[in-house]
Amino acid sequence: MKILIAVLILAVIVFVHEMGHYLIARLNGIDVVEFTIGFGPKIFGWTTGSGTRFSVRLILFGAACVFDDLDAQLDDNDADFASVIANSPYRKANVWSRIATTLAGPFFNLLLAFVLGLFLMNYITISDTTISDVMQDGAAYEAGMRAGDKIIRVNGSRCYLYPEVSTAVELGYGKPLTIVYEREGDRYKVELVPKMNSEYNRFMIGVVFGGQEEAPKSIGGIISSSYEYVRYMVKMTFSSFRMLFAGEAHVSDLAGPVGAAQIVGDEYESARSDGTLAVVVSMLNIALLLSANIGIVNLFPLPAFDGGKLLFLLYEAVRGKPANSKVEGTIQLIGVGLLLILLVVVMYNDITRLFMG
Repeated sequence: MKILIAVLILAVIVFVHEMGHYLIARLNGIDVVEFTIGFGPKIFGWTTGSGTRFSVRLILFGAACVFDDLDAQLDDNDADFASVIANSPYRKANVWSRIATTLAGPFFNLLLAFVLGLFLMNYITISDTTISDVMQDGAAYEAGMRAGDKIIRVNGSRCYLYPEVSTAVELGYGKPLTIVYEREGDRYKVELVPKMNSEYNRFMIGVVFGGQEEAPKSIGGIISSSYEYVRYMVKMTFSSFRMLFAGEAHVSDLAGPVGAAQIVGDEYESARSDGTLAVVVSMLNIALLLSANIGIVNLFPLPAFDGGKLLFLLYEAVRGKPANSKVEGTIQLIGVGLLLILLVVVMYNDITRLFMG
Protein backbone atom coordinates (compact mmCIF):
# COMPACT_ATOMS: atom_id res chain seq x y z
CA MET A 1 0.00 0.00 0.00
CA LYS A 2 2.79 2.43 0.94
CA ILE A 3 4.66 1.75 -2.29
CA LEU A 4 1.47 2.17 -4.32
CA ILE A 5 0.77 5.56 -2.71
CA ALA A 6 4.36 6.70 -3.32
CA VAL A 7 4.22 5.67 -6.98
CA LEU A 8 0.83 7.37 -7.39
CA ILE A 9 2.10 10.64 -5.88
CA LEU A 10 5.20 10.74 -8.09
CA ALA A 11 3.19 9.70 -11.17
CA VAL A 12 0.66 12.51 -10.67
CA ILE A 13 3.42 15.09 -10.18
CA VAL A 14 5.20 14.06 -13.39
CA PHE A 15 1.88 13.87 -15.26
CA VAL A 16 0.95 17.42 -14.23
CA HIS A 17 4.42 18.65 -15.26
CA GLU A 18 4.14 17.15 -18.74
CA MET A 19 0.51 18.23 -19.11
CA GLY A 20 1.70 21.78 -18.47
CA HIS A 21 4.09 21.50 -21.42
CA TYR A 22 1.31 20.03 -23.57
CA LEU A 23 -1.42 22.57 -22.78
CA ILE A 24 0.76 25.64 -23.25
CA ALA A 25 2.27 24.18 -26.43
CA ARG A 26 -1.16 23.68 -27.93
CA LEU A 27 -2.28 27.11 -26.71
CA ASN A 28 0.63 28.55 -28.69
CA GLY A 29 -0.15 26.50 -31.78
CA ILE A 30 2.77 24.09 -31.37
CA ASP A 31 2.03 20.58 -32.59
CA VAL A 32 2.55 17.75 -30.11
CA VAL A 33 3.31 14.41 -31.74
CA GLU A 34 2.47 12.22 -28.76
CA PHE A 35 1.52 12.46 -25.11
CA THR A 36 2.31 9.24 -23.29
CA ILE A 37 0.89 8.25 -19.93
CA GLY A 38 3.33 5.82 -18.32
CA PHE A 39 6.09 3.99 -20.17
CA GLY A 40 6.79 0.56 -21.62
CA PRO A 41 4.61 -1.29 -24.15
CA LYS A 42 1.55 0.57 -25.38
CA ILE A 43 -1.80 -0.72 -24.04
CA PHE A 44 -4.16 1.55 -25.97
CA GLY A 45 -4.35 5.06 -27.38
CA TRP A 46 -6.27 7.58 -29.41
CA THR A 47 -5.57 10.53 -31.69
CA THR A 48 -7.00 13.99 -31.11
CA GLY A 49 -8.31 16.34 -33.78
CA SER A 50 -5.03 18.28 -33.62
CA GLY A 51 -3.12 15.11 -34.51
CA THR A 52 -1.65 14.36 -31.08
CA ARG A 53 -1.45 10.66 -30.26
CA PHE A 54 -2.38 9.92 -26.65
CA SER A 55 -1.13 6.56 -25.47
CA VAL A 56 -1.43 4.68 -22.20
CA ARG A 57 1.57 2.46 -21.45
CA LEU A 58 1.92 -0.69 -19.38
CA ILE A 59 3.80 0.88 -16.46
CA LEU A 60 1.58 3.71 -15.27
CA PHE A 61 4.31 5.93 -13.90
CA GLY A 62 4.85 9.47 -15.14
CA ALA A 63 4.22 10.88 -18.59
CA ALA A 64 6.01 12.42 -21.56
CA CYS A 65 5.17 15.19 -24.02
CA VAL A 66 6.82 14.36 -27.37
CA PHE A 67 7.31 17.15 -29.91
CA ASP A 68 9.44 15.34 -32.52
CA ASP A 69 8.73 11.89 -33.99
CA LEU A 70 12.41 11.35 -34.78
CA ASP A 71 12.28 7.65 -35.59
CA ALA A 72 9.49 8.01 -38.16
CA GLN A 73 10.98 11.09 -39.82
CA LEU A 74 14.47 9.63 -40.07
CA ASP A 75 13.12 6.38 -41.54
CA ASP A 76 10.76 8.06 -44.03
CA ASN A 77 12.93 10.93 -45.21
CA ASP A 78 16.38 9.41 -44.83
CA ALA A 79 17.32 12.76 -43.28
CA ASP A 80 20.04 13.44 -40.78
CA PHE A 81 19.29 14.03 -37.12
CA ALA A 82 20.23 17.73 -37.11
CA SER A 83 17.99 18.64 -40.07
CA VAL A 84 15.01 16.79 -38.60
CA ILE A 85 15.41 18.67 -35.31
CA ALA A 86 15.91 22.02 -37.05
CA ASN A 87 12.76 21.58 -39.16
CA SER A 88 10.49 20.22 -36.47
CA PRO A 89 7.23 22.12 -35.69
CA TYR A 90 8.58 22.90 -32.21
CA ARG A 91 11.80 24.47 -33.53
CA LYS A 92 9.88 26.48 -36.12
CA ALA A 93 7.57 27.99 -33.50
CA ASN A 94 8.11 31.51 -32.17
CA VAL A 95 10.88 31.55 -29.56
CA TRP A 96 8.61 33.13 -26.96
CA SER A 97 6.05 30.37 -27.51
CA ARG A 98 8.79 27.82 -26.85
CA ILE A 99 9.90 29.71 -23.75
CA ALA A 100 6.32 29.66 -22.44
CA THR A 101 6.03 25.94 -23.22
CA THR A 102 9.30 25.20 -21.41
CA LEU A 103 8.30 27.21 -18.34
CA ALA A 104 4.86 25.59 -18.24
CA GLY A 105 6.03 22.28 -16.74
CA PRO A 106 7.67 23.77 -13.63
CA PHE A 107 4.86 26.34 -13.33
CA PHE A 108 2.21 23.62 -13.31
CA ASN A 109 4.14 21.81 -10.56
CA LEU A 110 4.08 24.97 -8.45
CA LEU A 111 0.41 25.44 -9.31
CA LEU A 112 -0.31 21.87 -8.19
CA ALA A 113 1.50 22.58 -4.91
CA PHE A 114 -0.63 25.69 -4.41
CA VAL A 115 -3.88 23.82 -5.13
CA LEU A 116 -2.90 21.09 -2.67
CA GLY A 117 -2.15 23.84 -0.16
CA LEU A 118 -5.68 25.20 -0.55
CA PHE A 119 -7.00 21.85 0.66
CA LEU A 120 -4.39 21.36 3.38
CA MET A 121 -4.90 24.78 4.96
CA ASN A 122 -8.45 23.73 5.85
CA TYR A 123 -7.04 21.04 8.14
CA ILE A 124 -3.66 22.24 9.35
CA THR A 125 -2.54 25.49 10.91
CA ILE A 126 1.01 26.76 10.68
CA SER A 127 1.61 29.63 13.06
CA ASP A 128 2.97 32.90 11.81
CA THR A 129 6.08 34.56 13.26
CA THR A 130 4.36 36.14 16.28
CA ILE A 131 6.27 35.21 19.45
CA SER A 132 4.11 33.71 22.21
CA ASP A 133 6.89 33.30 24.79
CA VAL A 134 10.54 34.26 25.24
CA MET A 135 13.05 32.30 27.33
CA GLN A 136 14.84 34.64 29.74
CA ASP A 137 18.17 32.89 29.24
CA GLY A 138 17.86 33.00 25.44
CA ALA A 139 19.52 35.26 22.88
CA ALA A 140 16.22 36.86 21.84
CA TYR A 141 15.41 38.01 25.39
CA GLU A 142 18.90 39.43 25.81
CA ALA A 143 18.42 41.35 22.53
CA GLY A 144 15.21 42.92 23.86
CA MET A 145 12.59 40.80 22.14
CA ARG A 146 9.42 39.96 24.06
CA ALA A 147 6.19 37.97 23.74
CA GLY A 148 3.84 39.58 21.22
CA ASP A 149 6.65 40.74 18.94
CA LYS A 150 6.43 39.56 15.34
CA ILE A 151 9.59 38.60 13.45
CA ILE A 152 9.60 40.12 9.97
CA ARG A 153 13.03 39.30 8.55
CA VAL A 154 16.00 37.09 9.37
CA ASN A 155 19.24 38.07 7.63
CA GLY A 156 17.26 40.09 5.12
CA SER A 157 14.91 37.26 4.16
CA ARG A 158 11.18 37.93 4.66
CA CYS A 159 9.52 35.44 7.00
CA TYR A 160 5.79 34.74 7.12
CA LEU A 161 5.68 31.37 8.91
CA TYR A 162 7.48 30.27 12.05
CA PRO A 163 9.32 27.37 10.31
CA GLU A 164 11.10 29.98 8.19
CA VAL A 165 12.56 31.52 11.34
CA SER A 166 13.38 28.16 12.94
CA THR A 167 15.09 26.91 9.78
CA ALA A 168 17.13 30.12 9.37
CA VAL A 169 18.32 29.85 12.97
CA GLU A 170 19.13 26.15 12.79
CA LEU A 171 20.95 26.39 9.46
CA GLY A 172 22.94 29.37 10.67
CA TYR A 173 24.97 26.98 12.86
CA GLY A 174 25.47 29.57 15.59
CA LYS A 175 26.48 32.43 13.34
CA PRO A 176 25.23 35.96 14.22
CA LEU A 177 21.76 36.76 12.90
CA THR A 178 20.20 40.10 11.99
CA ILE A 179 16.53 40.07 12.92
CA VAL A 180 13.88 42.67 12.16
CA TYR A 181 10.79 42.43 14.36
CA GLU A 182 7.61 44.43 14.79
CA ARG A 183 6.09 45.68 18.05
CA GLU A 184 2.91 47.76 18.14
CA GLY A 185 3.41 48.93 14.58
CA ASP A 186 7.06 49.93 14.98
CA ARG A 187 9.97 47.92 13.60
CA TYR A 188 13.26 47.23 15.30
CA LYS A 189 16.49 45.62 14.14
CA VAL A 190 18.73 43.57 16.43
CA GLU A 191 21.74 41.35 16.04
CA LEU A 192 22.02 38.24 18.17
CA VAL A 193 23.96 35.01 18.38
CA PRO A 194 21.92 31.77 18.74
CA LYS A 195 22.85 29.47 21.60
CA MET A 196 23.25 25.71 21.45
CA ASN A 197 20.41 23.95 23.27
CA SER A 198 21.80 20.76 24.81
CA GLU A 199 18.35 19.20 25.21
CA TYR A 200 17.44 19.48 21.50
CA ASN A 201 21.07 19.51 20.25
CA ARG A 202 20.55 22.48 17.94
CA PHE A 203 21.01 26.23 17.90
CA MET A 204 18.05 28.28 19.16
CA ILE A 205 17.29 31.91 19.98
CA GLY A 206 14.92 31.10 22.84
CA VAL A 207 11.48 31.95 21.47
CA VAL A 208 8.22 30.01 21.23
CA PHE A 209 5.72 30.44 18.42
CA GLY A 210 2.05 29.51 18.33
CA GLY A 211 -0.27 29.16 21.25
CA GLN A 212 -2.48 32.03 20.12
CA GLU A 213 -6.13 31.29 19.50
CA GLU A 214 -6.63 30.90 15.77
CA ALA A 215 -9.60 32.62 14.13
CA PRO A 216 -11.65 30.61 11.60
CA LYS A 217 -9.98 30.84 8.20
CA SER A 218 -11.63 32.86 5.48
CA ILE A 219 -11.24 32.05 1.79
CA GLY A 220 -8.70 34.83 1.53
CA GLY A 221 -6.88 33.46 4.58
CA ILE A 222 -6.69 29.97 3.06
CA ILE A 223 -5.35 31.36 -0.23
CA SER A 224 -2.78 33.46 1.62
CA SER A 225 -1.72 30.54 3.84
CA SER A 226 -1.33 28.22 0.85
CA TYR A 227 0.84 30.78 -0.96
CA GLU A 228 3.02 31.33 2.12
CA TYR A 229 3.42 27.58 2.67
CA VAL A 230 4.44 26.90 -0.94
CA ARG A 231 6.79 29.89 -0.74
CA TYR A 232 8.40 28.32 2.32
CA MET A 233 8.85 25.00 0.49
CA VAL A 234 10.49 26.85 -2.43
CA LYS A 235 12.85 28.62 -0.01
CA MET A 236 13.75 25.27 1.54
CA THR A 237 14.58 23.84 -1.88
CA PHE A 238 16.96 26.71 -2.66
CA SER A 239 18.48 26.51 0.84
CA SER A 240 19.11 22.79 0.45
CA PHE A 241 21.01 23.21 -2.81
CA ARG A 242 22.87 26.25 -1.50
CA MET A 243 24.05 24.11 1.41
CA LEU A 244 25.04 21.33 -0.98
CA PHE A 245 27.16 23.62 -3.17
CA ALA A 246 28.62 25.40 -0.12
CA GLY A 247 29.73 22.10 1.39
CA GLU A 248 27.34 22.41 4.34
CA ALA A 249 25.45 19.34 3.13
CA HIS A 250 26.74 16.12 1.60
CA VAL A 251 25.86 14.36 -1.65
CA SER A 252 24.81 11.40 0.51
CA ASP A 253 21.90 13.55 1.74
CA LEU A 254 20.31 13.52 -1.73
CA ALA A 255 17.32 11.26 -2.21
CA GLY A 256 15.54 9.99 -5.32
CA PRO A 257 12.32 8.08 -6.05
CA VAL A 258 13.19 5.22 -3.69
CA GLY A 259 14.06 7.70 -0.94
CA ALA A 260 10.82 9.57 -1.60
CA ALA A 261 8.91 6.29 -1.37
CA GLN A 262 10.60 5.55 1.95
CA ILE A 263 9.58 8.97 3.28
CA VAL A 264 6.02 8.38 2.12
CA GLY A 265 6.04 5.00 3.87
CA ASP A 266 7.32 6.47 7.14
CA GLU A 267 4.73 9.26 7.07
CA TYR A 268 1.98 6.79 6.21
CA GLU A 269 2.83 4.58 9.18
CA SER A 270 3.04 7.60 11.47
CA ALA A 271 -0.32 9.03 10.39
CA ARG A 272 -2.54 5.97 9.94
CA SER A 273 -3.07 5.48 13.68
CA ASP A 274 -4.84 8.87 13.68
CA GLY A 275 -7.32 7.85 10.99
CA THR A 276 -7.95 8.17 7.28
CA LEU A 277 -8.09 11.98 7.24
CA ALA A 278 -4.68 12.20 8.92
CA VAL A 279 -3.23 9.88 6.26
CA VAL A 280 -4.75 11.92 3.42
CA VAL A 281 -3.47 15.20 4.88
CA SER A 282 0.00 13.73 5.45
CA MET A 283 0.24 12.30 1.92
CA LEU A 284 -0.96 15.53 0.32
CA ASN A 285 1.57 17.45 2.36
CA ILE A 286 4.36 15.27 0.95
CA ALA A 287 2.91 15.65 -2.56
CA LEU A 288 2.97 19.43 -2.11
CA LEU A 289 6.60 19.34 -0.99
CA LEU A 290 7.70 17.09 -3.86
CA SER A 291 5.75 19.02 -6.50
CA ALA A 292 7.23 22.36 -5.39
CA ASN A 293 10.69 20.77 -5.20
CA ILE A 294 10.48 19.24 -8.68
CA GLY A 295 9.12 22.47 -10.12
CA ILE A 296 12.02 24.54 -8.78
CA VAL A 297 14.77 21.98 -9.50
CA ASN A 298 13.60 21.78 -13.12
CA LEU A 299 14.24 25.51 -13.46
CA PHE A 300 17.90 25.17 -12.53
CA PRO A 301 20.03 26.19 -15.55
CA LEU A 302 21.45 22.72 -16.06
CA PRO A 303 21.54 20.71 -19.31
CA ALA A 304 18.71 18.15 -19.61
CA PHE A 305 16.57 20.25 -17.25
CA ASP A 306 13.92 22.73 -18.39
CA GLY A 307 16.17 25.48 -17.03
CA GLY A 308 18.96 24.35 -19.35
CA LYS A 309 16.63 24.49 -22.36
CA LEU A 310 15.45 27.89 -21.19
CA LEU A 311 19.01 29.24 -21.28
CA PHE A 312 19.35 28.35 -24.96
CA LEU A 313 15.93 29.84 -25.73
CA LEU A 314 16.76 33.10 -23.96
CA TYR A 315 20.06 33.21 -25.87
CA GLU A 316 18.09 32.77 -29.08
CA ALA A 317 15.61 35.50 -28.08
CA VAL A 318 18.42 37.98 -27.40
CA ARG A 319 20.62 36.99 -30.35
CA GLY A 320 17.78 36.68 -32.84
CA LYS A 321 18.75 33.21 -34.05
CA PRO A 322 19.23 29.78 -32.45
CA ALA A 323 22.50 28.64 -30.93
CA ASN A 324 24.70 26.36 -33.00
CA SER A 325 22.86 23.03 -33.07
CA LYS A 326 26.07 21.00 -32.70
CA VAL A 327 27.17 23.03 -29.67
CA GLU A 328 23.73 22.76 -28.09
CA GLY A 329 23.55 19.04 -28.80
CA THR A 330 27.00 18.44 -27.28
CA ILE A 331 26.13 20.40 -24.13
CA GLN A 332 22.82 18.59 -23.78
CA LEU A 333 24.55 15.22 -24.26
CA ILE A 334 27.10 16.06 -21.55
CA GLY A 335 24.25 17.18 -19.32
CA VAL A 336 22.40 13.90 -19.81
CA GLY A 337 25.57 12.02 -18.93
CA LEU A 338 26.05 14.03 -15.74
CA LEU A 339 22.39 13.55 -14.90
CA LEU A 340 22.75 9.78 -15.28
CA ILE A 341 25.76 9.85 -12.93
CA LEU A 342 23.70 11.86 -10.42
CA LEU A 343 20.86 9.34 -10.72
CA VAL A 344 23.29 6.51 -9.96
CA VAL A 345 24.55 8.38 -6.86
CA VAL A 346 21.01 9.12 -5.71
CA MET A 347 19.94 5.53 -6.27
CA TYR A 348 22.96 4.33 -4.29
CA ASN A 349 21.98 6.68 -1.44
CA ASP A 350 18.39 5.43 -1.53
CA ILE A 351 19.38 1.76 -1.46
CA THR A 352 21.95 2.37 1.30
CA ARG A 353 19.37 4.11 3.47
CA LEU A 354 16.80 1.42 2.72
CA PHE A 355 18.97 -1.50 3.83
CA MET A 356 21.32 0.11 6.32
CA GLY A 357 19.04 2.75 7.87
